[in-house]
Amino acid sequence: MATIEALARPRIRLSAGLLRALDADLSRPLPFAALGAVFLLLRAPFLGYGHGTDPDAWRVALTAHELLDKGRYFPSRLPGNPLHELVMTPLVAGGWIATNLATALVSLVGVYLFARIARRLRLPNAGLVTVGFAFAPLLFINSIATMDYMWTLTAVLAAYYATLNGMPLAAGLCLGLAMGFRLQSFIVWAPLAYLLWHQRPEPRRLLAFSFAAGGTALLAFSPVLAVYGLDFYNFYDAKVEPQDVIRLLGKEALGVSGGLAILVAAGFSLRRLAALPRDALREPQTGAWLALIGLYFLTFFRLPHEIAYLVPVFPFGLFLMARYFQRMALLGAVAVLLLAGYVDITTPVDTFDLQTLRHATLGRGLILSNADTMSGQRDFVEEVARAEVPNRSVVMAGFVFPQLAVRERGRLQSRILEKDYEAISMLSDRGEAVDAQRDVRYVWLLTYEAFIALRSQGYSMFLVPDASGGTAALYEYRPTLFGATYLPLDRPSPTAGKGTASTDR
Repeated sequence: MATIEALARPRIRLSAGLLRALDADLSRPLPFAALGAVFLLLRAPFLGYGHGTDPDAWRVALTAHELLDKGRYFPSRLPGNPLHELVMTPLVAGGWIATNLATALVSLVGVYLFARIARRLRLPNAGLVTVGFAFAPLLFINSIATMDYMWTLTAVLAAYYATLNGMPLAAGLCLGLAMGFRLQSFIVWAPLAYLLWHQRPEPRRLLAFSFAAGGTALLAFSPVLAVYGLDFYNFYDAKVEPQDVIRLLGKEALGVSGGLAILVAAGFSLRRLAALPRDALREPQTGAWLALIGLYFLTFFRLPHEIAYLVPVFPFGLFLMARYFQRMALLGAVAVLLLAGYVDITTPVDTFDLQTLRHATLGRGLILSNADTMSGQRDFVEEVARAEVPNRSVVMAGFVFPQLAVRERGRLQSRILEKDYEAISMLSDRGEAVDAQRDVRYVWLLTYEAFIALRSQGYSMFLVPDASGGTAALYEYRPTLFGATYLPLDRPSPTAGKGTASTDR
């Protein structure tokens, strides 16, 4: 009997140690230092790939270079992300390693805030969900790019943390910063206002919160308003097919295996989840989490172009999982989710349905696939830049144009082809990168009027395959029918990242 007890004792100690780890407060100095070291170490190999797989990341760099070099501010794309662009301006001289490292560090601040919130709310499994938040694949790839998503998320978490601590002025200031990084963040106002009112139903607290948020956002958007006035609210409003939305949600948000693991874990936790509707009505925090998730999904379905629009859902979804999932089910789900960044179920084509899933295999996960996409884009840009074209030519480079303009800054001059204030981006949609010595102009796409004007001036017109489809969709003409020829290239156009995530998986 004594022998059996002696053998069982180490197991009991191990289980107790595992439980302590799952519930650990990772915001404490030593645990957070260890977490931060791993956080940065895993991201370091990817910082030098480039500004990101999303063309918008390179648009931000274009805006920053324009402001730094010429003192002129044009938003990277409307309605504008002014705080992010202004923060990137002094960093862009250090290249993408500097801007990506800044994003990684701000993302780490977001991890700290997440851990503090989990401690403040006394959530079970706080250590486990903090690790899940720190290394979730979609958040990982957005933390190594020159994009605003993680800056926005950190500001949203700061606003939520200030709200939890009964600080309406600080919460409003942080929410205003979040709006300055990404205007979509205005939807956070209602859930936070609800929490503040529930803490203490005093109108003056809501007024302080609201005026702080609005004033900070207005100040942040003053550079955009100075250029565009009240006409700044413009965006690329294109129809997205349901199949594309299913693919984004099924493949790119959590990875196929990560999404399936969370569904299975939810199935094992149905008894606890059954209390969720009742808790949402009785408990302000649970109601606020659900409201935030619902609002972000509503805005996503209104314009489902990029899965990264749902990045702010992650912390509040993890809070719900920490509270309602069975412990072992949660542990398994988080483990599979993190593994999906490196090894995931992949499909042979870009669609995502039952038919394609029958031919699914194991392949590279979201993090490694994102790196492959960046490498493919870089090689394609280099080939476009080195392709032989005659002097006095125009090359319609498609979605890689902002990347080409930034990578080739030493050789090409950035200009504005046409000052069109109705364009989503003056520097990319209406911009050009010019080899002045040979009079070769690289552009994204051209309106029909601009195409005909340049053609009539004797320019030879070239384009890459995706520029042909993009021109037909946006400007309703086919350049090849009016004298343009395809650029002689050895490789097809690469994948465009959706919210900095590769779709070629």
